[in-house]
Amino acid sequence: YNLEQSTHVGQLSVPVADGQANLRVSHQDSAQNYEGSYTRGVQGGTADVRVSYKNDAVGYNVSYARDLSDVLSQLASTVHVGTDDQGVYGKVTAKRDVADLNAEYEATARMPLGGDAGPELAHALKLSNSLGYAQLLHGSDQSPRLRVGYEFNA
Repeated sequence: YNLEQSTHVGQLSVPVADGQANLRVSHQDSAQNYEGSYTRGVQGGTADVRVSYKNDAVGYNVSYARDLSDVLSQLASTVHVGTDDQGVYGKVTAKRDVADLNAEYEATARMPLGGDAGPELAHALKLSNSLGYAQLLHGSDQSPRLRVGYEFNA
């Protein structure tokens, strides 16, 4: 038994203040890793706070995700916003049937912390029916693209 190549994991989960707290401690390849998180329902969504220590680096992620279908009754939609050790990010999705078509939209954004990098933005619109789909994609680092294809259930 080689102790330096072993992996040990301990995890504790407990309900705290209407949420769930988790602590995970692991030892893998002679390195200690620690992860702590807390999730809780807030205003119809889920707030999530995470902190970690891995490879001598501290990481974090604070986010909020919510289904907006109760607010936008005609759309199945979600929003997810947060910040982590890399930057600030967000994502919005929406789906709706339009006549005989299924319409799906997704927009994502990330603003990196520090450095000279600007915001990373992307969005996609997909229209599909039983015969196939057409998807228009565009991102801040790429030209607009049109993807056409077909989907089937096997």
